[in-house]
Amino acid sequence: MFSGSSWVSPSFMSKMWARETSTRLAGCLSVLLAVVSAYSEIVSYVKVGDEAVLRPDISAVTGTITSINWKQDGNIAADWEGLETDYYRQFTKRGSLNTTNAELTITGLTLMDSGLYTSEINSEKKTPDLRLIVISPVPKPSVSQSCDAESTSCTLTCDGNTTGAGPVTCRWRPGDDMWTESRELRIATNGSSGVKEFSCELRNPLSEESSLPIPNPLYTAPGRQLNISTGVTMFIALLVALLLLAGVHRCKAGMWFFQKTSMPWDSNFWRKHEEPPRDAAESNGTTEPTERMDEQTPLA
Repeated sequence: MFSGSSWVSPSFMSKMWARETSTRLAGCLSVLLAVVSAYSEIVSYVKVGDEAVLRPDISAVTGTITSINWKQDGNIAADWEGLETDYYRQFTKRGSLNTTNAELTITGLTLMDSGLYTSEINSEKKTPDLRLIVISPVPKPSVSQSCDAESTSCTLTCDGNTTGAGPVTCRWRPGDDMWTESRELRIATNGSSGVKEFSCELRNPLSEESSLPIPNPLYTAPGRQLNISTGVTMFIALLVALLLLAGVHRCKAGMWFFQKTSMPWDSNFWRKHEEPPRDAAESNGTTEPTERMDEQTPLA
């Protein structure tokens, strides 16, 4: 027995601690969800010149809508307090507020209409916020090239003025179908000489354009390579055949072909020795008397 104090069992204390912890976690989760909801936004891409309709969430609105306020990046765009609607800046001519459902319509969109739009209905802020991004369509690109002095590598560039076109990505054809922010493609003879032509494509969230194909500056036709190789082979084979023929003639005739006085179409060209030309007198059947080599010795 303990006097002057009450005794609490350990199991009761553990249950109370678990309940308090769960309550705190639930409270923190509710605060986190509220923060995420408060800062959440919907992103919408719209093309220049088109129309945008901003629709707030009015599902939680009770009773009649008595006031509507729209802001762009914190600046009032349209305000209604039950009578006439007041518009500001560019919205005076291109803005229209529906006081029944609180929708704000903007016509003839320009780049300056981009921004974060927030709304208040009956003096209560409505979520999510709406981020409007007005962009231009991507242009039709063209491809330029720059090669080194040895023509072993080149850099291709996908050109096009994308000012105001928002996030623009590029890919090459032929390629790996990957969209990247880089607009350059480096090619080399050891990997791209078999590709006949290249083209590029530009894309943003609303549009996509392709360039006309350009010839590959490093392209080598397979047929051309084959013709060169065949020509060299035929030349070598013909040279070997001529050398063999010259060797055979040297062995058979006993001298090189260029030492022969006869032509290849003469019968003597392949003979061992050429027949010496016959004397003209012999060919007539006459002979000259032979001189005596020894003279008679006079008698003493």
